[in-house]
Parts: sequence; C-alpha cells; structure tokens
Amino acid sequence: MQKSEKTGVLWAAWGAFFCAAAVILAAAGDHLVAKDVGARALHVYDIANRFQFYQGLGLIVLGLAAAQWGERRLWTWTGVLMLLGLLLFSGGLYLVAILGRQYAFLAPIGGSAMILSWLVFAFGLWRCRSEPGR
Repeated sequence: MQKSEKTGVLWAAWGAFFCAAAVILAAAGDHLVAKDVGARALHVYDIANRFQFYQGLGLIVLGLAAAQWGERRLWTWTGVLMLLGLLLFSGGLYLVAILGRQYAFLAPIGGSAMILSWLVFAFGLWRCRSEPGR
C-alpha cells in the first residue's frame, strides 16, 4: 500500500469512527439526555449530532479522494480543519445542550473551521480536475 493510500485510509477510518460515534450519541441523546433537558437543548444536541455525522462523511470522502489522487497538502489541511471543526462545533454544542451556554463560544470557531475545510476540499478537488485518477 502506497503512502497516499494509507493516508486516505486513515482519513476514512476517522470519518467512520466519528459517524459511529454520532449514531451512539444520537441513541444516548434520545434515551438518556432527552429526559434531562428541555426542548431547546435537545434541538441544539440534534444539530451537534447531525453536523458530526456530516463531517464524518466528509472525512470518508476525503479518504477516497486521497486514495484516488494521491497525498496532497490540501487534503491534510482539509482533514485537520474537518476534525477541528467537528470537535469544536459539535463538541461545543453537545456541551451547551448538556451543561449550558458557557460553552457556546466554541461553536462559531468550529463552524468556521468546518466551512473552511469544505472550501479547501473544493479547491483541492478543482485542482485535480485535469489529473486522471490512477
């Protein structure tokens, strides 16, 4: 296995892990958290969960792109920003839903990282447009 394929598998594995964690947290939210928080907090929890799953899927797609077009700095930036965004945005919202608003400052930082990750990914894919896959 080439280095780019290993890197791609690593990003995809992280994505699969975070998708699995999102499913677990969705079940925990429904069975454990819902009875202890209000409707607004549960809505915030749901947003955190949904975006965690989206970012997990993004990491899987990133892994496929890395395997297809080889290792690139833009893929690394994309992955780091996706992970940072996932942890700060979703993590911050989970904390807001369960512990209170004092953690709300994390969400805009994480959301900005998520947006930037997708823009960097789009730019990286655009740069690959003239390169056939292996």
